[in-house]
Amino acid sequence: MHVTVSGKTEAVLFDFNGVIIDDERVHLELFQDVLSRHGVELDEDVYWREFLGMDDRGAFAGAWTQAFGQPPGEEHLTGMIREKAALYRKRLESGLPLYEGAVNLIRALSSRLPMGIVSGALRDEIRRTLQIAGLEDSFRFIVSAEDTLRGKPDPEGYRIGFDLLKQSGFSGTPGDVLVIEDSVQGVEAAQSAGMRTFAVGHTYPLPALSRADRVFPHIRTIRPEDILNPSDKTNA
Repeated sequence: MHVTVSGKTEAVLFDFNGVIIDDERVHLELFQDVLSRHGVELDEDVYWREFLGMDDRGAFAGAWTQAFGQPPGEEHLTGMIREKAALYRKRLESGLPLYEGAVNLIRALSSRLPMGIVSGALRDEIRRTLQIAGLEDSFRFIVSAEDTLRGKPDPEGYRIGFDLLKQSGFSGTPGDVLVIEDSVQGVEAAQSAGMRTFAVGHTYPLPALSRADRVFPHIRTIRPEDILNPSDKTNA
């Protein structure tokens, strides 16, 4: 399938989990760990099919509702989110890998385009990873789980990201913004916000990501010029 990407990229928004940091399976394991303590067994296939791409709130609420027929109370839900965050911090400090090529691509682009992160992860998790990788100055802002009421595939996060770009002096339109995502839900969210999308096949099979403007097998295969000069390019 060949899809032509038109328009010039004036800004880039990155998803985080599954695009920059290789931790999607870590999140699955932690969801399973926390939920099992509360009497819920989360099936791996169900997670990949239904909850990947959601923020912690959406995934916990969804798994709990499937198990018990009703969502958890707010206090209970907040407690599970905190449990998982504490476990994730321990895993992060022990070392979670970044995808090969992610750091080089981010550094190559950061001096040429305004960039931000739009993610369902918690802000402290994102910030700490960027600090460890020496990338904290590469992004003008972070939109995290704390900033949205609705997670992906809802476009709220990307609309907030566009507003923050405008506040930083960006004069383009949503169509001038390129989003790099790894999930079907993320691609849908970005496109619903009027943005163009590159998808990387870190998490989903490539055919599942065919709605994206371009699909790459891995972030290391995206060249800066693919982003800076996207006209007349086709799916990788």
